[in-house]
This record gives sequence, structure tokens and C-alpha cells, in this order.
Amino acid sequence: MTKTKFKIDEIMLVLIVVFIATFVNIYTKAKEPDMEAEKITAMILDDHSISFANGNVIDESKLMEIKNMDYGDFKNSLKAKSDFCVYIEDGDGNVILSKGSSRFNGDGLSCRE
Repeated sequence: MTKTKFKIDEIMLVLIVVFIATFVNIYTKAKEPDMEAEKITAMILDDHSISFANGNVIDESKLMEIKNMDYGDFKNSLKAKSDFCVYIEDGDGNVILSKGSSRFNGDGLSCRE
């Protein structure tokens, strides 16, 4: 009768590779929303076709254009993959813009699709 012995070195190597692959996968997926949030913010605040603010000045005609857009069109124009909410108030607490996925409603925010 022949006994089959498993080498711990081979098993450990496989487990380490699986652990590293899992960690890398989770880490990259966890970073994607942050990167997308930065991209959306840059597109809104920089000089892009969808921008309504530049140099701390709001372009009211562009803002009205975005307010009148539905969420799906706004999301497509930003080329966003994830859901988001853009919620802007003035210094007096008046809502200037509230546009985004209703998934983010709560804590006084009202994002509408």
C-alpha cells in the first residue's frame, strides 16, 4: 500500500497565491468608487461640456440645463458607471442642485432620479 503525501510547501504556495489574488481583486474594486467620485467632481468643476462651475463661479444657464436633465442622461453625459448624488447648497442652506440616484436619499439629502 502506497501512501500519498502532500507537500505542505505546495499547498501553502497555492493558498498564498489565492490570498493575494483575492486581496488584489477586493482592493481594486474598493478603490473604483473613489476614483469615479473624483472624475465626476472634476468634470463638473473643470472646463468640460457638462461643467456648470468654473473658478468658483456657477454658470446659471448650464446649471438649469443640468437641473432639467433626468438622472440617466446626466449619468451618461458624465460617463459614470456607478450611481452618485450631486447635492449643492448655498451659504444660506438653499438647495442649488440635487441630482442623483434615490439610493442616496437620507440624512437630509434628497437626490432624485
